[in-house]
Amino acid sequence: MSRPKSGGRWYLAVDKAHEPQANMRWLLKFIARHKEAAIGSLVAGGIGGITSGIEPYLIGRIIDGISNHISLESLGHYALILLGFSVMTVVAFLGQRIWSGTVAYNVNYDIRQTLFDNLLTLEQRFYQTYPTGDLISRMYSDLDMIWRLLVIAFTRLGSASVTLVVTFVLLAVINVPLTVFVFVILTISTIIQMKVGSALTSVFEEVQEQAGVLSALVQDSVTGIQTIKTFGREAGVAQKYRQENNEFRRRWLYFKRRNEPVGMLPNMISEMTGAIVVIAGGILALQGTLTLGNFVQFLVYLALISNVLLQLGTIYQRYVQTDGALTRLTPLLRTAEIRTEENARPLSQPRGDICFENLSVQVEGKWLLRNINLSIPSGKVVAFVGPTGCGKTLLVSLLARVTDPTEGRVLIDGNDVRLLELNTLRRAIAYVPQSTFLFSQPVHANVRMGRETVAEEQLGEAISISRFKNDLPQLPHGLDTMVGEKGVMLSGGQKQRVAIARAIVRDPAIMVLDDALSSVDTHTAADILNDLRHVLRTRTSLIIAHRIATVKDADHVVVMDKGQIVEQGTHDSLVAMNGMYARMVERELKTEEDQLLANHH
Repeated sequence: MSRPKSGGRWYLAVDKAHEPQANMRWLLKFIARHKEAAIGSLVAGGIGGITSGIEPYLIGRIIDGISNHISLESLGHYALILLGFSVMTVVAFLGQRIWSGTVAYNVNYDIRQTLFDNLLTLEQRFYQTYPTGDLISRMYSDLDMIWRLLVIAFTRLGSASVTLVVTFVLLAVINVPLTVFVFVILTISTIIQMKVGSALTSVFEEVQEQAGVLSALVQDSVTGIQTIKTFGREAGVAQKYRQENNEFRRRWLYFKRRNEPVGMLPNMISEMTGAIVVIAGGILALQGTLTLGNFVQFLVYLALISNVLLQLGTIYQRYVQTDGALTRLTPLLRTAEIRTEENARPLSQPRGDICFENLSVQVEGKWLLRNINLSIPSGKVVAFVGPTGCGKTLLVSLLARVTDPTEGRVLIDGNDVRLLELNTLRRAIAYVPQSTFLFSQPVHANVRMGRETVAEEQLGEAISISRFKNDLPQLPHGLDTMVGEKGVMLSGGQKQRVAIARAIVRDPAIMVLDDALSSVDTHTAADILNDLRHVLRTRTSLIIAHRIATVKDADHVVVMDKGQIVEQGTHDSLVAMNGMYARMVERELKTEEDQLLANHH
């Protein structure tokens, strides 16, 4: 939990040793949620293993009976018993498949939902570390490995294990020395397989890492296809993909060439053991120590053992692959650094009073904000201006805890934001960034992201205030028009206006416009601001802008430079101070005059 140190610095005491780890123990917790199906699968498999293990024994008894000229009636009884066991085997394996599918699909669903829910809580720094394509690869490719393990494990593990035990017991009844010989040889091969297989876990992790690189490259290329075409970089990007694809193939083949012999090892040894048993069993049969039925039983059981060991080898291969996949899922489980604290209070009926108190932010040893003190009463419109990179966006991002201050506090209605429930805090704030993200949904759905239950009348009013209403005739299906991925169907100005409408329908206590009109022409921006005035009057509004025309009517203007507040006051008082703000006004007026002269000529 977060606690203040002396001097006002906050830290998040996250015990890395107790961070969630995606491992086999973690996987078992999800399987335990569906223990009825898991137990049903294993029990059904066990029953199938017993019945299928008894069938060769009955076949041997029938052969010996025929050799001893048993009656037709006795032969019929044996045949009926064998048929009964065959039916039981089929029914048991059918149940095993049904229940194993239930476990595999449900566990996969639960894990996917858990990972996605946690991804939504993680902070921006996490997404700056892991490319989008790589995260998608982890969510699907690595999760698929878990599904593949569960499917084969619950389909074959119960039956294979029981079949193996039953087979060795019945073989021991036939001939103990031969059984001990087979058991020792196969035990040694299994130990070798496990030792070598464990060493391949890290190799498979490298395969999956490269799969993530490929996925990220595809995602970047598809997202940035317009830039690639504009700069004629198709050949270069294709060459880059070819290189990474070759590396993926190289790593995969390196893994497969070592993994396949490991998976086949018990089967190969079983086949070689079979040749020895055939010779030894044949000699014993000729000597009369083994009956013909016993000899056939041994041969059938060896084939059965070979098949069972092949299944167990495949399960172990999947286990090794899943172990590597789980390692790659661990980062997706990390605990969010910014989260609701214990005993946090809800922000009920927020007024919108804001206070930045002795606030400083340090990132990687560099102070990006320093000693910020600012009080903003509810209902006021406050503008922030200053050169690019002076910390304006970082300052307003502290309100919704996109990041937390290194020193000092951010207060809303007198409450430290770190002691408020995160969901109620963020519900009270609407943020319109300069770079607007729109989802690949209809226009109206993107606006309703602000508030899904908004009435049609309020939706129409928000569209009108943002001046997006003027663009509707240009869209093929009006508000039902799909905007495409990241709003590719709309211009920059149109996307910003949709984002403004989205913020308006949210009806927040605090509205933040972070250079939200930068892609809108001056005339339209003035119209939007004029219509926004009655909206802004009823809530606290923070406006970040580079145009003086956008901020000159604000109640208060804050001028920032190099992470500090250097001037503040009304537009007129700041111009009279003849400082940094006055110079900005002068530059903007000169630019407008130059443009007028250029247009005149």
